[in-house]
Amino acid sequence: MVFEKSLTAMVKGIRAHRGNESEYIQACITEIQKEVASKNMSTKSMAVLKLAYLTMLGYDMAWATFAVVEVMGTNRFATKRPGYLASSISFTDQTDVGLLTINLFKKDFGSQSQYESGTAINCLSNICSAEISRDIMTDLLSLLSSSRAYLRKKTVLCLYRIFLKDPPALRTCFPKLKDRLGDEDQGVLTATVNTFLELARKNARNYLSLVPQLYHILVNTQNNWLSIKLLKVFQLLSPLEPRLPAKLVEPLTNILNTTKAQSVEFEAIRCVVRSMPEGSAIVALAIEKLQTFLNSSDRNLRFLALDLYKEVVEKFKEKTSLKDLHDKVLTSIEEPDLTVRRVALQLLDRIVDPSNFQEAVQRLLEFSRKATLNDEFIGTILRMAARDRYALVEDFAWYLLILGEISRNMDSSYAATVAEQFVDICVRVPQVRPYAVTLALGLLDTPAEAERDSISVCTPMVAACAWLLGEYSGDLEKPSEAAFLSGAKVLLTSRSIQALDAATQTQCIWAASKLYLAVPEHAPSTVAQLHELLCSQLPSFVRSTHLDVSERARLALNIANFYKADAQSLQSAKGLVAEQLLPVKPDAQAQVPVSVDLDEPFFVIEEARPSFMPVRADPTDPYSLASTYKDDLGFASEPNRAEAPQSTAQGVPSSSMYYLGKSDERAAAEQAQEPSVPEVKDPLAQMRERLEAQRNAGAPKYQVMRDDVTAPGATPTPDAGQVPSSSSTATLPIPPEKELTDLQGRLWTVCHRGEHLAVYVCIRSPNLRKRQIRLELRCERLCAPELLVSDVALRFPSAAHVQEADASGRMLVVGSLQERSSKVKANLDSAPFLWPGVFDLRCELEYLVKSASSEAAEAQSLPIQLRFPATTFLAPQPMSEDTISDYVSSKSDLLGHQTAQALSFEKTADLSSLVGRCAGLCHFHGIQQAVSPQSQDMKFLLVGAVQPPSAATLEGQRAAPTGALVICRCAALVRPSGLELRITVKAFQQ
Repeated sequence: MVFEKSLTAMVKGIRAHRGNESEYIQACITEIQKEVASKNMSTKSMAVLKLAYLTMLGYDMAWATFAVVEVMGTNRFATKRPGYLASSISFTDQTDVGLLTINLFKKDFGSQSQYESGTAINCLSNICSAEISRDIMTDLLSLLSSSRAYLRKKTVLCLYRIFLKDPPALRTCFPKLKDRLGDEDQGVLTATVNTFLELARKNARNYLSLVPQLYHILVNTQNNWLSIKLLKVFQLLSPLEPRLPAKLVEPLTNILNTTKAQSVEFEAIRCVVRSMPEGSAIVALAIEKLQTFLNSSDRNLRFLALDLYKEVVEKFKEKTSLKDLHDKVLTSIEEPDLTVRRVALQLLDRIVDPSNFQEAVQRLLEFSRKATLNDEFIGTILRMAARDRYALVEDFAWYLLILGEISRNMDSSYAATVAEQFVDICVRVPQVRPYAVTLALGLLDTPAEAERDSISVCTPMVAACAWLLGEYSGDLEKPSEAAFLSGAKVLLTSRSIQALDAATQTQCIWAASKLYLAVPEHAPSTVAQLHELLCSQLPSFVRSTHLDVSERARLALNIANFYKADAQSLQSAKGLVAEQLLPVKPDAQAQVPVSVDLDEPFFVIEEARPSFMPVRADPTDPYSLASTYKDDLGFASEPNRAEAPQSTAQGVPSSSMYYLGKSDERAAAEQAQEPSVPEVKDPLAQMRERLEAQRNAGAPKYQVMRDDVTAPGATPTPDAGQVPSSSSTATLPIPPEKELTDLQGRLWTVCHRGEHLAVYVCIRSPNLRKRQIRLELRCERLCAPELLVSDVALRFPSAAHVQEADASGRMLVVGSLQERSSKVKANLDSAPFLWPGVFDLRCELEYLVKSASSEAAEAQSLPIQLRFPATTFLAPQPMSEDTISDYVSSKSDLLGHQTAQALSFEKTADLSSLVGRCAGLCHFHGIQQAVSPQSQDMKFLLVGAVQPPSAATLEGQRAAPTGALVICRCAALVRPSGLELRITVKAFQQ
């Protein structure tokens, strides 16, 4: 064809036909179909090239695959090149004619032109399948020994794509590919290292044999790009070879101290962070270098430093200056770059602690007020607070204020999370409920600035506040008569409540009903007023178009009509809402069949018929006809508003007979008679003032219920990182933290009984997060009445750091000791205690003794020993039965000592709960093993982890082996005379 279009002409034509490109392209495809049938290979090659372009626009060219193969088989390079390009773009594993290309590849591999061979190799890497690989591999391997570095480099890179499609080919090619690590050409060497890097990402263990060669290249190369790739490979290999990190210290130190390339320096820092163990000197050097990246003026370098600091904080938290890092992260949060800001927020979530949590939240709130898109700041606040059941929150009243402020953001995607945390905190922290209920009432009773009759918080928060008012109405501030009436009015009389969704309206109705049921106990004088309010307001909810709202309103109205305003009869209805509410685990309904889709509707949703669709164009016009029942309700509740008189363009005066408004004189007179609306004070400001007053009077002590209630028969969901139990085992029910704390409070032991006094100690469970253990000490006077004992102090060893101790030790009694002293708390650093087992902490007891007739006091100093139980410093280690079995078989050297004990006692009703209580007190994770259904015997496995090593140790303490566990096996055997319990403990020492 003489007048066929070239690719350039077709592209220009597509651009010229703006708006009807599809018709023009269809015309071009028709022309291409004719050109493909041509016997002129140049014409056919141009047609294939144009098809390749159209394929990138989304058009199918599967019909022309055979023509592509024909073009690939031509002898002229300029003609066959479009064929290779088109096949690389359009061919897949399912392309039938793909096998026809095998001989074409073999022919071009032997071409005298390296560019023809290179084009064939490039195409092969894109269209290769397992069938093609098996037939072409011999020819491809011969190219690895080619004298031309260009082909060797192309072949090495192509092999990786072939290995992905045909994994067995790796075993065949590995020896020759390994030889390329000694290639003299830097391009081939870099390509080979890069190929091994990508293969190591799949399975690094297969390439440990390459470590000597890779190490030799790293030490001798001057190529920055090659150094980066080698450092990436060593990051993957170091965890698999314990000797490798020590070998890498010298070259990594040399790179950190000498290189001028920031890319190589950063990769070396990342290699140190990921490969080196804690305590290495090179770690401190790497963190110091990383600090320079964090302080750089280049935004990209700051991003890389922040991203890597997430790993540093997790692995080397002790060596990181968190205070400086905390300030830098807060500064980075203000970055205009979204990616930097997002990484800074993720890092802040990991480094925040209770001491700086409030400061971080306040800064994030300030940023959220300035930012247009502030959901990322709000989400970070909520995630940090909810971590470990609000472990970072020390002042829950303050945090409720923060939630109240966040809830005013109507457009936030975290509105439901804010409401959920608001309720969850009130359920878990009983001491904060009076403050929370008052805050909830203030949030609902404050209108938005735009409209006096609207609510200033988001819809989920309205439901949360309503639920709190109903559930904890007894915590309303006294006198509660006004609060009960105000709460019921806010829940029922506001027009904005009826504009909310059905679930929120239902919550408000039932909360008002709870107030009515609780009013005889807390505000009996307002029973009649509250009953009248319910009877007057609930009928409007009964007429609601929402079935749930109407049904709940009818139920509440029937309750009110049944009990009327009789406070005595209302007392009998108290049992409806008297059950205590506890936190519930998300998987508490695990017994629901998985096959049931609770999100699927139980009925077919029908579309509304056109005859029932609303036709009102202007819903603000009070004189237009209402077309639906819902509109009719809105029209009926519309207040009579006085419209301001306006003069029309025709000059109609306001006194016209057609004017329905009021005259100027009458309007002015009524306006003068209307009482002025008092200014409403922000409830959050009021609650902040109240919180400051409470803090000045003394900070409240909060007790948080961090454990959840599990439904009977439901298996708790394992935490992140926990290995799930097998189907034949069940996790022992560990009592809640509060119950364990109460049990520990009863375990007092005598650590000293002398001539003048006795000292008792109660050892609480260690705080694993703060690495502290709390001791409670108490003294008892034993001497004769004529002797006076005073100023009793306990001096701890220098290695045992006690927060409350001063130069004289921890004072147990200041002044004279009476019969018994009050409890004294001492928070002891648990880091030096490494070796599990019974440990006696040697201390000095100092006190003064004098007789009643003598003025001089005699100083006494006695050595005493605080005995810590054997399991004090263990930590629960969640493991499955299979994992424990693997540990016992593979770590026999860490379980070399065994101790057995047998106990006999009467039968108990619930042995599993008894063993679970003991496991909780001894810091074990418990598993109940499966036994035969016919047997009454029971078996348990208890696992505890040993505390990791620390820098400072006490006398007689030494670090336990890495990964050491204490495993306890309990077998309860039922005998006619009672129950026999056999206990076997395996550990690394006696």
